[in-house]
Amino acid sequence: MPAMPEMPAMSGMPAPWPLHSEPWPLQEEERAELFRALRFDHFKWDTFSAGGFTLLPEAMVVSEDLHAKVVRTVEALSRGLADMEAQVRREPELLDRLGIPRALHPILANDTGPPFQCARYDLFPCEDGRLMVSEFNEDVPGGFNEAVGLPELLGDPGPGRRWEAGLRTALVSAFSDVDGVALLHATSFSEDLQHMLILERWFRAAGHRTVLASPAHLTSSRWRGARVLGTPVEGAFRFYPGEWMPRLPNFPVWERALPRFRMMNPLRHLIRQSKKVFELWWELSKDAPELRALLDAHAPRTWTFAPEWHERLLAEPDRWVLKRVFGRMGDGVVMGSLVSAQVWADALNEARRNPRDWCVQTCFSVSRLAFAEGTMYPTLGAYVVQGQFAGYYSRVAPHPFLTHEALHVATVVQVS
Repeated sequence: MPAMPEMPAMSGMPAPWPLHSEPWPLQEEERAELFRALRFDHFKWDTFSAGGFTLLPEAMVVSEDLHAKVVRTVEALSRGLADMEAQVRREPELLDRLGIPRALHPILANDTGPPFQCARYDLFPCEDGRLMVSEFNEDVPGGFNEAVGLPELLGDPGPGRRWEAGLRTALVSAFSDVDGVALLHATSFSEDLQHMLILERWFRAAGHRTVLASPAHLTSSRWRGARVLGTPVEGAFRFYPGEWMPRLPNFPVWERALPRFRMMNPLRHLIRQSKKVFELWWELSKDAPELRALLDAHAPRTWTFAPEWHERLLAEPDRWVLKRVFGRMGDGVVMGSLVSAQVWADALNEARRNPRDWCVQTCFSVSRLAFAEGTMYPTLGAYVVQGQFAGYYSRVAPHPFLTHEALHVATVVQVS
C-alpha cells in the first residue's frame, strides 16, 4: 500500500458565492396550508420529523452564472462516470476494489443497455472557490416529492427569476417507450413509498400502466415475460439499494431477467455509487489531463483505508473523513472534525477490522450561508436524468455534513 501523500494547503477564501436566501412570501396560515398540500397532495408525509420541520421556509437564490456552472459540472461528471463505468464493469478485480458484491459481477459485465439514469449530485460551495461533490447518488437518489412539489405550490418565484424543476418531465420522458412500469421499493420504509407514489401519479398521468411492489415480486418466464404481482411489465424504476439485490429470495429471477429488463437505475451504476469510485477514477485518468482537471476541481482525493495509516489519521482528525463503501444519508460516514476523539478512534478501529469496506477522503471546507433561521452550510443538489441536468434538490444543515436530518430548501435561479 503506498504512503498517503501530503495534501496541498487550501487557498484563502474567495469573493462570496453568488447565492443568497430569502424567506417564502407567505403568511403563517398560508405556510401551514402549503405543508398540508405537500403531505396530502404530494405524499411528503414527513414534513415534520424529530421535533421540527424538514423543509426550510426559505428559498436559495442562485445566480445565472452559478447555475450554468452547476449544469456544466454535473453533466461533465456524468459523462466521465459513464466512460469510467464502461472501462470497469468487466473487470472483476476492479469491481472487488469498489466493494461491489461478486454475485452482481456477471450482471454488470453483460449490461450493455442504453443509458437509463436518474442521479443526483450534491455540490458543496467551498471556501477555496471549488464546487465539491463528496459522492455520487447514482443508485437510488430521492427528494422527488419536494423537488417538484414546492415549485408547484409556491408558484411564481418573482420578477427575473425562474424555477429549474424539470424532473417530472425528464423521468416520464425516459420511460416514454416502456409499456408497464414496476415501481420497486424497500417496502419497510415509508419514505421510499413516498417516492413511488409520486412517480405512480406522474406515470399514470402520462398513460403508463404501473404496479407498486418489492423487487422480490418479480417473476419471469420465456412465454409470459416479466411480471410483477401478475402485472406484465417492460421496465422498472428501482428504489431499492443495488448492493442488497443478491439477498432477494428471487435473485435467480433477476439474474435471468437482467440486463434485457430495462431498469432505472441499472445495477452497473453501483460502480458510480461506491465511495471508492474517486480513488479508481483518479488512477484511470492519469493520461487524461482534462479529466484530471475536472476531478481536481470537484472531487476530494480518496484512498482505500490502510491499517498502517491509523496513527496519522488518529492524529489529524480535522483533515479526514472516514466512509463505508456503501451507505446512504450519512450512514457509515464519520467526519473527524465533527466528532469526539473517542468516537474518531472507535471508527478507525472498526475500519481496521475490515479495511476493504472503508475508505478515507480529504475533508473540504464548505462555505456558510445566512438564513433567517441562522447561518448554515448549503449544498446545491442537482438531478441528472439521461445525462442531462433535470432540476434542483438542495439542502442545508447546521454542520457541514448532510444526513437524513438536513433541511430541504427550494432553489430558484436569478436571471441575469
